[in-house]
Amino acid sequence: MKQSAVIGRIPANEKPGANGRHRQTGSADKTSGWKLQSAELPASKMPSWGWKQPHNLRGPLRATPPAHRCSSKVLGGAYPFLAETGDILTGAYIGENLLSRAPFCFDPWDAYSAEAVRSHSVAILGVKGTGKSMLAKSWSSRLARLGRKVAVPHDPNGEWVRVAAYVGGKSISVGPGKAARINLLDEGARDRSFSDEDWNQNVLQYRRATVKTIIRRLREGGNLEPVEHTALDVALDALRGQSTVTITHVYDRLVDPEQSQPLEVVEAGHRLAHSLRRMVSGDLTGFFDGPSTVRFDADAPMMVVDTSALKGASPEAQALARLATANWIRRSSLGANRQARVIIHEEAAVELLNDVSGGDGLADRVEDEKVARHLGTSNWYLLHRVADLDALGDRNSALHSRALGLLADCETRISYAQHSGEIARSREILGWNDTQADLVRKLHKGEGLWQIGQDRVAKVRNICTDYELGIFRTDAMGGERA
Repeated sequence: MKQSAVIGRIPANEKPGANGRHRQTGSADKTSGWKLQSAELPASKMPSWGWKQPHNLRGPLRATPPAHRCSSKVLGGAYPFLAETGDILTGAYIGENLLSRAPFCFDPWDAYSAEAVRSHSVAILGVKGTGKSMLAKSWSSRLARLGRKVAVPHDPNGEWVRVAAYVGGKSISVGPGKAARINLLDEGARDRSFSDEDWNQNVLQYRRATVKTIIRRLREGGNLEPVEHTALDVALDALRGQSTVTITHVYDRLVDPEQSQPLEVVEAGHRLAHSLRRMVSGDLTGFFDGPSTVRFDADAPMMVVDTSALKGASPEAQALARLATANWIRRSSLGANRQARVIIHEEAAVELLNDVSGGDGLADRVEDEKVARHLGTSNWYLLHRVADLDALGDRNSALHSRALGLLADCETRISYAQHSGEIARSREILGWNDTQADLVRKLHKGEGLWQIGQDRVAKVRNICTDYELGIFRTDAMGGERA
């Protein structure tokens, strides 16, 4: 038989009579406090007139609600929304769940282990000024304190540099006037599980894929012809013996190939060299055409690549910077180097728009998402609104469907306040019901609707200390950015 619960309290100077009613007992000591009896709640230590302190508005506690007995099953049905479910999620502290008034914690890997979600990736949506970036900074820094690794491959405003320093991480600044150079063809950290032959083949395949991606983006989506594939393979094979290979080396080989090559292969190599010329002697010179002067530290709590100096650069330069840093992270997460890592994509919609040349950039992102679970990475996409993804292609087109599929792969979706005109579109894509749509419409700054997996919802207020606010807040002339 289940133990019954009691709501309310029986005053100490009353005792239950034989008929169930209460009768007064004058012998009770008024100053001794409550006398705890069987099946009663623990008594309060507060005196009946309250604590004797200045401005306390002391007065007797006259309210004595009658005791109510019921089983725990009935109690759970009578108060269904005042407590969390039994399987509490663990992880970094985020704030307060306003639906249950309970502390809210979350870790993508813990949630995956608890089968609450089927992927590690997260989508955070909200217009500027709603606290979207504040959540990403506070949450990621707390995860870093718990041992998770964090990487920000593209920091367009330079606002993550202080966050990295706060958790003991590192930052790298690239762009015009900066000393840091990134070699797009850097082989990365050696995976000790590979033999020498297998590793050399892995590096060759990686460099081949990277050069093809660079050429397609510089050609604005134009694919390579079969003979151009051959010319590129010949050039890369000739450089296999070098310890360091750069875009300049590949360019030189394409311009001046071996004399034994057929004429059509030589001409194809010249066409590829024309596409790469911008990186060697054109407007992209000095960023990615030499050996790397910096290294990606896989063991740092947080690695940030500050690309704010590229704000005035061409979209191609920004896209190539993202490609270089994404390759850094990917190469450092292979085999024996694999470890749980959060990868934060700031201004994700703008990033996809700039890299979308023919759909290659978006295809690469979708492909990365497919292997993210195997690599142990959690991609966080920060978006202003769902409608931004509609700009990637016509409705129902392959490109548009691929973009929405990327959002669907995020099992954790966090929606901050949105413009009233965006609610209907977001409801359609994110699957909100009437209550959830109304919640988002009424969200205050710093509050977000969390959709976790298929059937878990929370309304969470992000809570930061004053010191954290000083680190995470980004103030500009126009006010605080989201």
